[in-house]
Order: sequence, then C-alpha cells, then structure tokens
Amino acid sequence: MTAPAPSEGVRLTSLTCWTFTSEADSGVGFGDVCQNLATTDGSTPRPEAELRLRVPAAAPDRPTAPQQEALDRMAGGAVALPQRLETGERTVAFHRGPLTARPAHELPAPAATRLESPGEALIYLEKYGVFDTAYAAAFTAGRVLALADDRFRSALMAFRSAARTAVRRLAAHPELADRAAVSARSLTAPPACASFDRMLLDGDGARFTRAVDGAGPDLRAGRRRSLATGVRRTPADPRALLAEPGVAEVLTRAAADEFTTVTGWLDRLRRLEMLGLEHLVPDDRALPPESIRFAYVDPCWIRAAVDGALSIGVGHALDADLNALATTGGPVPACAVLLHSHLVPDWPRTIVTAYSGGTPVEPLRSAVYGTDIQLLLYPRLIDRFELAEPPRGICFGIGDVGTIELREISGDRIGYPKGEFPRPAGFGRFLRPGGRDVLNVHGSGDALVPALSAAHGVPRISSAQFALQLINAPQVQTFSRP
Repeated sequence: MTAPAPSEGVRLTSLTCWTFTSEADSGVGFGDVCQNLATTDGSTPRPEAELRLRVPAAAPDRPTAPQQEALDRMAGGAVALPQRLETGERTVAFHRGPLTARPAHELPAPAATRLESPGEALIYLEKYGVFDTAYAAAFTAGRVLALADDRFRSALMAFRSAARTAVRRLAAHPELADRAAVSARSLTAPPACASFDRMLLDGDGARFTRAVDGAGPDLRAGRRRSLATGVRRTPADPRALLAEPGVAEVLTRAAADEFTTVTGWLDRLRRLEMLGLEHLVPDDRALPPESIRFAYVDPCWIRAAVDGALSIGVGHALDADLNALATTGGPVPACAVLLHSHLVPDWPRTIVTAYSGGTPVEPLRSAVYGTDIQLLLYPRLIDRFELAEPPRGICFGIGDVGTIELREISGDRIGYPKGEFPRPAGFGRFLRPGGRDVLNVHGSGDALVPALSAAHGVPRISSAQFALQLINAPQVQTFSRP
C-alpha cells in the first residue's frame, strides 16, 4: 500500500492474491483429546464409576462375603498388596494413599489425640484376618520425609527445646501470669540473665546503680547476700499448664522462627507436596494414559502423615504434647483431579476451572508429575470441572470433532451458541466431488449454506451470518458431578 491510511483508520484489508503453505494435519486436536477423556465413543459419556480414581475390578455374579469386602474396598480406591507380618507370615493387605474414590469413613474417636507409631494406625479386619495399612503407611511416609529433611528436623528440635524451657519457666514462676506481655527472652533465657534484665529496667536503672554502689562496701565489710528463705513453691505441672488459655500462643513465641519453619513444612505435607506419585496412585491401572480421574482427599490419612513427621525425636510425654502446637496449620484439601493426558505437555496453557455451587474454586495446589500427569487439589468439594482450550486470535473453520457451533443470527443474543451442527458429526456430505476436500458452499447437491439456513429456520443466511457460523472459538469440555 502506497497511499496514506485514511484518517478514520482501516477496518479490513482485502487481498486479491496470496500464497500459503499447508501443513499436514496431525489428526488430533484439543477437542479430540477432551472428547476422548469424557466419552467412550465420541458421544456416549463415560460412566461416573469410570471417572473415579480406582482400579477396575470385575465382580463375580454371586460374590462371597470375603469377595464382596474386597470389592467394596477396591471400589473405594484401595488395592490388595502382599504383606509380611512381624511374625514372618505372608498374607495380603489393603492399601491406598490419601486419594479415595469414595468419601473415607469417619474413624472412631481415639483414646489419644495423636498417633505415636505406625502400629497404632493399622486397621485389623478381624472377620477376615487381614489388615488395612493405609494410615500406617501414611504415618511411615510422614516420618521418613521428616527424617530426610535436616532443616525441618533441626527446626523441630529447636522449637521443642525452647518450648520445654518456656513452659517450665511458666510453671515455676507465677509472676509471669501476664502472658500477653511476656517476652520470648524472659521465657527461654537463663534465670540469672532474666534477673539482670529486670535490674537494668527497674526505675530506669536506679536499682542497678544502687547494687553497684553498695557492692564494694558490702564486700569489704564481709557481708554476703544470703539465699532467700521461706515457703518453697511447688511448680505447676507443665503438661497441665499447656491446656490453660493463652499458653499455646506464648510458647509459639519462644522460638518463633523455628515454629514458622515447622508449620510451613507441615502445611506443604498437607498439600501432598513432598509425596511421590506412587503414594497418591499406588496402582497405575487406576490412572491409565489419556484419562481423567476425580477423587476425595482423606483428612485422616493426612493427619496420620503429620503425626508421623512429628514423631521424630520425641523423648518424653511433654515433647509429644508440644507437638500439638504445630498441628493447627493450613487447610487440608477436600478433593483432587488427576489428568493423565497429552493435554498436559501439548496444551500447557489449558484453562482449568472448577466450580462449587456455581462459584469458581481456586486450587490449593497444581503440580505436574513427569511430563503428562497433572494433579489439582481443591479446598472444598467441586461439582463442575472445565477444560478450556487456550485463547487465540479469531479463527474460522470446523472443530476437531467434525462440527461447528451454531450461533444466533438475530435478536439480543446474536452470536450466542445454540448447539452443534451437523448431527451426526462430519462435513463429508458438504464436500465437492473430486476428493479435494473443498466445501460445497452453495453449489448443486447437498450444499452448506442451504443446510445452515434450514437449521436456523430462514430462507437463506447472509454472507455475514455464514461467517458467524464458521467462527471456530476455543473449545470447552465440562465434567459435572451427578
């Protein structure tokens, strides 16, 4: 173009001649992949049971009671694995990770508020003589992860040491009852240091000045300070003191940096950040290639893992009680979505949106394992999940699944989608003869414009309305919970 552009701007440039290069079609697009995730044959939705995270199991026509027990546990997401007991006997046990196909059963209230060993977490199915090892495995996983992280170990030991000193100081010195104003130094420093600090602060240093001025004459006169006599105080029980209001907050200030490190690490554990995929999906058959699976997150499994992490270095009951201060951390995920598909590496900008009651829910965590497995954790149960094609410039054409989206051509809702066209899918009948894949827009035979006009119930759509029908917008695949 040699002439200057018009002052009002250019809305459309029309070329009378151009050249282009055609690239071979891979045959698989975003819509194809999503449709395969959601349907069995391109149109039949996958059964709800097939979208849950569990190993498929064929049930006999008339299962026995033991078989039914095994089927029920496998339907909940467990797998049967060989087990070797401490006595040397070999048997089988049920095992699963934190992700379940059904909501986990509420456990009975324990006699203790925490687990102290993996043996306490074993569930014995007395009727069948086998164990459920899910929570024992969680405890062991948390313990192993904690032992492997020297920074967490050091912070946990330092916090416990400072908290032990602080709670014993509170028990021995009732004058520290005003715990809202007590400092970390006054709780953890040696008593002599604390007394010296008070001497410096009392009366703007007047008490310290009097002590220094009187020290020389007292020593020359042979006077020495005698130990105070009187009724010996009996310190309060440190463990009982932990239950009093405000004490927990004071103790967390005794080693604030270490406490923050400990709680931050445990929050990462609650979000399953340090667990490998083998802990989340014990059997690969539960998450085959080109599949999407939905799961619940078992809070009791996560609690057992946290107890396992806090079990390291416990020397006595007070240490175990102090662990409870670190268990009030961030939120525990309620549900998860696992995607094992080429969507993960090939469409990394896929827009993922989850809803609960129509309200979007942001994930607590999104992580990719390997190259093609993505995990999404949500803080509450979701009832709708969408995979949307990444946005792009305006495109015209036919969708990956062989249809276009009919769009309203008049009224206030012009441009809004109104269903797919044609049914059944496929534009083969709208091609010109000769095998060159050229659309028969308005020629003889089965032409596209008359078919679109009939779909809209008008004699003939205009060229602008025809272009509107061929807008190839980004595609969206929705999964809804019944």
